[in-house]
Amino acid sequence: MSTLIWPTLSEDRIKQEQASCLERELEWLLSALQETLQSLKAGLEECARLLAPRDAGSTLVVSSQRSESLKGFVTLLGTRVVKGDIHLRLPSLPPPRGQTSYKVSIATAPSAPTLVIDQLTSARTLINSCLDVVDATRWTGDAGNAEYISSQLRLLYENIQEANQSMRGGAEVQKAWHDNNIEPKV
Repeated sequence: MSTLIWPTLSEDRIKQEQASCLERELEWLLSALQETLQSLKAGLEECARLLAPRDAGSTLVVSSQRSESLKGFVTLLGTRVVKGDIHLRLPSLPPPRGQTSYKVSIATAPSAPTLVIDQLTSARTLINSCLDVVDATRWTGDAGNAEYISSQLRLLYENIQEANQSMRGGAEVQKAWHDNNIEPKV
């Protein structure tokens, strides 16, 4: 099969048609992106809902991988640990007489200090920023301007990567133990 066009078109005409085709493709991509942004926003809202405080909180199981060193549960209310019961087995420290592990309890008393997980707070803030970026991209900005959309998508990508990194932890995200002092009551 031949790809020749008869009658032949001039080079200028071919370049015009290519440019026109690229413009139509860009318009199509930008309009299709709006639907993708809507589904992305729904996913981000679900993440924000999971990190938002709820009445009962979320009870999570805590355990160590491939060992019985750590077992228990904690109840999260948003980004705060409100109660928990954890059993620790430390090889360097024998358990108290008559017990197999150390029991660490997080009290629910009103006088108990709050234990906030900074990584969750950071992730929630970044997810809310992502939702703001998506709203700005869909409603206030120029949906037909490829440069604007590109810069918004880059900002969205950076916020999502930073939220992901804060959830994973790591030396560059977490403060050193001596930089973030815990209240003496804790």
